[in-house]
Amino acid sequence: MIRYDPQQATFYRDKLMERVKEDVAECYQCGNCTAGCPAAFTFDYPPNKIMRMLQVGMVDEVLASKSVQLCIQCLTCTARCPRNIDIAGIFEDLKTIAVVREMKVPEDADKFNRLFLQNIAKYGRLSEAMFLVRFNLASRKPMNDAGLGLPMMSKGKLEFLPKKSGGADEVGRIYKKALERSTWEN
Repeated sequence: MIRYDPQQATFYRDKLMERVKEDVAECYQCGNCTAGCPAAFTFDYPPNKIMRMLQVGMVDEVLASKSVQLCIQCLTCTARCPRNIDIAGIFEDLKTIAVVREMKVPEDADKFNRLFLQNIAKYGRLSEAMFLVRFNLASRKPMNDAGLGLPMMSKGKLEFLPKKSGGADEVGRIYKKALERSTWEN
């Protein structure tokens, strides 16, 4: 049974309107997002149910779900939405909120997201080798996929030493500002 908290629903609806420029109330539960989602089988709640939960103010439950963290941001849900709602954008904003709140998430997704964003903030782009080393160490699997690294480096597909892009400092500034704004507290 879905509970409805009108104050919380209105508060978070307004926050999403402000941050993502999307209105979850526009969703009429057609299910196209869920039908097209290639990762929905890994979710505890399908995308259309996440949208419904947001409509009724169940944001804490949404943030604690596997669905938000396991979204692969392929944008299929957004492309298929007949109401043109940026569902992937909403999921991405929720993912950022969960990172800032340091919420427990499944399968090292929190470490992956945090290290991925820190890597981009530092270098202005993804430094794959540095990211993989840091992620494998953080997830306590230091030799995970190690056998793939040397062949990729020998073929020039992976750079061992990270290089900063031209706009790395600006990307880092944007990242820092996004983290500062990533709160929904009153």
